[in-house]
Amino acid sequence: MELLISLFIILFLIGAISFLKPSKKMKALSTVRMSASKEGFKIGSTNELKKKFKNWNPQVAIYQIKNTSDHKNLHYLRIENKLKLYDPISFKYEKKFQIVEEKISKLPSSVLEIIFYQSNIAIVWNEMLGIEELIKIKNAVLKI
Repeated sequence: MELLISLFIILFLIGAISFLKPSKKMKALSTVRMSASKEGFKIGSTNELKKKFKNWNPQVAIYQIKNTSDHKNLHYLRIENKLKLYDPISFKYEKKFQIVEEKISKLPSSVLEIIFYQSNIAIVWNEMLGIEELIKIKNAVLKI
């Protein structure tokens, strides 16, 4: 009986320790997030920011980078495999609209949504695609 109790306790401890070990998916995500922070991205968001995104769900992430462009308060949404202006619609009538549209169309297809704020640019994308995809996104965003 004592042997059975000892065996049960040992199995319980082994199970608890193995449960704490990160999975392959979590290791991959931590690598992507570490590289992203080195590239200047801020990962994560507030509930208020999540509400502004139409394509946000728990399988994608919101990354933010400093806005060095002249564009403020623009919101583009992926509709039918193309990023289209969602807000403000009045921007379509400005002279810069065609130039911005061309640059936005060069963003990788992994970008589901992008919002330009005064101080930063928030991007919704699937972070499981890896750091190479994030670097493509960063280079394309910085050219806007």
